[in-house]
Amino acid sequence: MNSLSKKEKKVRASHLALIIAFVGTIAVFFLLLCFLPKHEGELSPNERRLLAKAPTITLENIASGNFGKEVDTWLEDHFPLRNFFVASYAYMNHYFGKNAVESVIMGDEDRLFNAPTQVDESSINKNASKIEEFIGKSGLDAELVIIPSAGSVMTDSLPKLRLEYHDKEMLSIFFDTCTADGIDIEELFTGTGDIGSMYYRTDHHLTMKGSYTVYRALCERLGLTPFAEDEFTKRSFDFYGTVYGTSGLMLTSPDTMEIWEKDGDSEISVSVFDGTNESNYMGMLDESCLEESYVDRYACYLYSNHGLTVIENPNAEQDRTLLVLKDSYGNAIVPFLARHYSRIVMVDTRYYAGIKDTPSELAEQYGIDEFVVIYGTDSINSDISIAWLR
Repeated sequence: MNSLSKKEKKVRASHLALIIAFVGTIAVFFLLLCFLPKHEGELSPNERRLLAKAPTITLENIASGNFGKEVDTWLEDHFPLRNFFVASYAYMNHYFGKNAVESVIMGDEDRLFNAPTQVDESSINKNASKIEEFIGKSGLDAELVIIPSAGSVMTDSLPKLRLEYHDKEMLSIFFDTCTADGIDIEELFTGTGDIGSMYYRTDHHLTMKGSYTVYRALCERLGLTPFAEDEFTKRSFDFYGTVYGTSGLMLTSPDTMEIWEKDGDSEISVSVFDGTNESNYMGMLDESCLEESYVDRYACYLYSNHGLTVIENPNAEQDRTLLVLKDSYGNAIVPFLARHYSRIVMVDTRYYAGIKDTPSELAEQYGIDEFVVIYGTDSINSDISIAWLR
């Protein structure tokens, strides 16, 4: 039998080395799987997302190349002291005058802001045209609440070296196309003399105080008498919002989240629809979201976001139906209004796919009397789901 040539021996040796390296990689992965903390598939309380699950080891997964990608993702989520390194990087950036991460700015008093976004004039014009068209079809006067980002109205709390916010430009473009009446939210909040209490420190949404301030302004437009603040029973909870979750700034002190309740709230029914699925509740508050282990407590308002939500109040002061077109800002404002109307039909186009009736058909079906639109500037600038409103 002929002996192998030097070249053949070298080739075989390189093949063997590759096999050993591959087997070694698998072995190292198994060791990591055994000894690293087992949090895969769990919701990260700091980042508001599910951590990567351990990769599935199959011949098909290895051959397709997916195994290597899944290992990388899993290791990124589970390497030791990960939270420490993420936080260190964020605070180092802040120390050197940069954003903590690309999308988050740290301001005064532990206040976190979403970074400015660029103006998409085409998208704003499309969304404004769709809303204007929908209002015209409804035959109703509409009240518009377009809420600017916290960073655009709280400039005194921002670092001196920063990018400029463009919310005023977004609003100008929007109202050049959509001619319905709009409440000037920046002016409204500035007039309170306490603009810092209108927005959360760690979340982009309005606080209960901010939502109540918008509610009072809407009552004036809608001919309603608002309930006084001292008519509500208040509870408070520690709260970390979505901006905190993306910041890496884990030493930030918690926000205070308030729940404002009133006698009779438990008799108000809430039905939510996602596609063909329907769920029914009594009361406007999801108490399970307020438990200590729950990550996103803002989801407690009206059971979070759904394509269609119908709220019915048998003890309302008037037998009238209100249509609300909204994003998540509306979730904390609408419960105040629900105490005045016998029915509120609330539409969120972001989750509306699969629901049989169009919003226009719903308006006709429920006999809508009044119409309110509640959006953040980010939605009018970038939400593509508004485009199919009909």
